Amino acid sequence: MERTGLSSFRSASLPGSLQSRPCVLDLSAARRDSAFIASEGPITPPLSPGHSEEGEPSIIIDSEPRYSHGSGFRSLENEPRTSHSQMRVEEQEQQSEDAMDVDQRPASSPRPPLRHLDEEPAHLEMSSLKLTDFEVKGTLGSGTFARVLLVRVRSTSPQHRSQNVFALKVMRKTDLVRLRQVEHVNAERYILSRVRHPFLVDLYATFQDSLNVYMLMSYVPGGELFTHLRRARRFTPDVTRFYLATIVLALKYLHSYNIIYRDLKPENLLLDSRGYIRLTDFGFAKVVNDRTWTVCGTPEYLAPEIIQSDGHGKAADWWACGILCYEMLVGYPPFYDENTYGIYEKILKGRIQWPSSMDWLSKALIKAFLHPDRTKRLGNLIGDTQDVLEHPWFRGVDWDALERREIRAPIIPQVSSLDDTRHFTHLPLPPAEDIPGLIREEPAPPLQQRFDPISYQFLEF
Repeated sequence: MERTGLSSFRSASLPGSLQSRPCVLDLSAARRDSAFIASEGPITPPLSPGHSEEGEPSIIIDSEPRYSHGSGFRSLENEPRTSHSQMRVEEQEQQSEDAMDVDQRPASSPRPPLRHLDEEPAHLEMSSLKLTDFEVKGTLGSGTFARVLLVRVRSTSPQHRSQNVFALKVMRKTDLVRLRQVEHVNAERYILSRVRHPFLVDLYATFQDSLNVYMLMSYVPGGELFTHLRRARRFTPDVTRFYLATIVLALKYLHSYNIIYRDLKPENLLLDSRGYIRLTDFGFAKVVNDRTWTVCGTPEYLAPEIIQSDGHGKAADWWACGILCYEMLVGYPPFYDENTYGIYEKILKGRIQWPSSMDWLSKALIKAFLHPDRTKRLGNLIGDTQDVLEHPWFRGVDWDALERREIRAPIIPQVSSLDDTRHFTHLPLPPAEDIPGLIREEPAPPLQQRFDPISYQFLEF
């Protein structure tokens, strides 16, 4: 599965820079646009792509951003302008910003979680299954960190008959060690094994063989929101409101455990068969009671405090909500450039070009999310997530009905079966030697060779 499947669209409907440039679709594996520094510690901001200070591990970063400047985006100059009355209301709202209920606590003041993740039981299922019980049906995606396969349980027992199609995330152990991702992968397993929410992907089981570690996850057949957004060019405020509201509920749930997600973007939002969002790829998710300094995420979505190595927490996720809202409404993110360093500079300057067609209330919501001062950022004030739920832009949303998935989604993906892969680009199957545990049961190594220093780092699997 490639990240966009752009080759299947008519290039005339896409921005110029995207017509000839392939993207890689991510079902929780490839992180084509994500960057990370594996160590926990401040760096000198902003870093030039591919550069790190002496003593720091190198940054793995995409050399070409998702969007580039002057790429022929659709002109908005001739579209209807905001009315003078709306402009006056917006000016009044801007003047009243100082009256916000700002969190007066220091930025580094820890907030105790509403719930404790270590008190939740692990929800891993299917402990009786082995890797050899799965039949590989196809490859859904491939990237720097992992490969994602579509697999089916060979068993026809009643226990597995109702759900026998899954996405299997395959990660090479030596690559994870080399790229210093062992801690991230173990954190991903720990978090996903204990959280359960209708808008998050489910983790059912984990395995390992002599080469790889495996995560058995729910297969979400509707494809990425990124693909549907590219087809539509941009969403209406009502469509945007539906998707953003589901993301807000997912973040509210994660933040109640002090889990920060840190890689929100349309590529990591999958649509299920009913058109509801499922948040995937928890490779950068982390339990943070105070702040963390790891630089990771997607360049266009990084909050200023991440770039400046000032320490970040849940407020960084709310910044990403503002970027995502703008991208859904406009068709591209507010900060884009030819190179990653240019994106960082524009984020730190904070100047946003507002389309004349954007209504004032949408603009107010985005500005509240994109406040450079995290102590004044929507979602990070005294009221936390409740401030987001009560924002006028979400007026009329039945949050309880939405979480129960009782509202009809605006996009219902065409899916004919549980293993329908039409929304993903078909890739060749991996060689058998790359997935030995799926092909045959591996014999236990001789007693004198049983200690493997690499496998030892993945004991939980």
